[in-house]
Amino acid sequence: MRKVTLWLGIALAATVFLLAAGCNRPPVGQPTPAPEATTAPAIAEEPAPPAAATPTPLPPAAPPEPTATPTTPPVTQADLDASLAVVRDFLAQLAAGEFRTVYGTRLTTAGQQRLADLVLGRLALSNPRISFFEVLGAEPASGRVAVDVVWEETYEGQGPIGRQQARVLLARKDGALLVDDVELGDYTPAATPPPPSLPRAEALVNPAVPGQEMRFRASGFESGETVLTWLELPDGALTAPRFQAADATGALELTYAGSATEGLPPGRWIWWAQALRNSARNTGITFDVLPPPSPTATPTRPPVARQPTPRPAATPRPAATPTPRPPAITYPAPTLLWPEPLTSREWPGALVVEFVPVAQDLGPDEYYELVLVARNPQGQVYNAGSVRSKGDPCSRGPSCRSVASDERFMALFYPDKFEGDGVWYVQVVRETAPGQFTPISPPSEQRRVILKPRNP
Repeated sequence: MRKVTLWLGIALAATVFLLAAGCNRPPVGQPTPAPEATTAPAIAEEPAPPAAATPTPLPPAAPPEPTATPTTPPVTQADLDASLAVVRDFLAQLAAGEFRTVYGTRLTTAGQQRLADLVLGRLALSNPRISFFEVLGAEPASGRVAVDVVWEETYEGQGPIGRQQARVLLARKDGALLVDDVELGDYTPAATPPPPSLPRAEALVNPAVPGQEMRFRASGFESGETVLTWLELPDGALTAPRFQAADATGALELTYAGSATEGLPPGRWIWWAQALRNSARNTGITFDVLPPPSPTATPTRPPVARQPTPRPAATPRPAATPTPRPPAITYPAPTLLWPEPLTSREWPGALVVEFVPVAQDLGPDEYYELVLVARNPQGQVYNAGSVRSKGDPCSRGPSCRSVASDERFMALFYPDKFEGDGVWYVQVVRETAPGQFTPISPPSEQRRVILKPRNP
């Protein structure tokens, strides 16, 4: 019985299976549907290798930028504080007229080149001069220190003439901060009218060599006025002053022959030019003087045979215009009688000198000339000038003549706050052109006069 039941169950299950299969079979003539795709993880196919192509070369990689190495140590707050003191002393010395000290100790080598005109010209003069200055602040500037300043310029006897803004640039040299440049900013004129333009000097031969010709030019003087010129050597020594009249444009050119400078020391020289009647109108220019070259033998070459070149027909030359010669020495040097070889004068005293006349009477265009050159304690010439006369009688009798420089002439020779050291002498001059005088005698001996300060 159990076996019959088992076979019936199997037959029933088979029947159910066949019926189910028959229900899922598609009708006749219908395509059999494709089996449904089963979900499976996508597998990336490896791409086919591309066709062979010429590879494009890549540009070379740029080398890494080198790390900038500072050439100077960074500017510190201590440097900024120190620079304020350096600039304050720099302007104070310029205001006191100590330009030589400034030029030699306060400037870098580059600063000496760039500031020659400023330090020796505009700021070294007694007129105009720095009468007030203010240091405003300091800041780093591309490895240097920039200090903003302002100063006031004053013209003697006229008052303030303007206010100048500037930036002083300092650089390190041997561990010290020195002035490397001065950039001038805005200039505000004062209410008073400005003084006449300042003269300007030029060295036409630079560098020069002792024993060779040196030429200079000055401009900015008045037409026909007499200009006093001289050379200042590196040790402060001065050559004999020369006098020359400016042309119609206020300019003059001067030549020193090689014999006038032969044997003088090389170095940095200064050529000075100053109006004779107004010592405030002066200018100076620095220039380099090199040692004379060592004599060397010049190699000789054998002559080269050349075909003769026919000469052009000679043309007559115009007759040369004779160059006028300066007057020859006509008189001996005057012999000084008074004052003593060393004397002094108080403000506002005049200087009267006495001497033995060189002749009973001078010619109509001949005069005695008293020359006075004054220097400060540093040896800088701060004023020079001369007066001329026929020679006045003096108390010593007919064998005595005198020349007086009055108080008006002496006004600018008495300095402020220091004693001036004046050197004076007498010579005979002849007027060779309107306002131009040429010595016709050797100068007398030189004597000194101490010029007491007007405001001690």
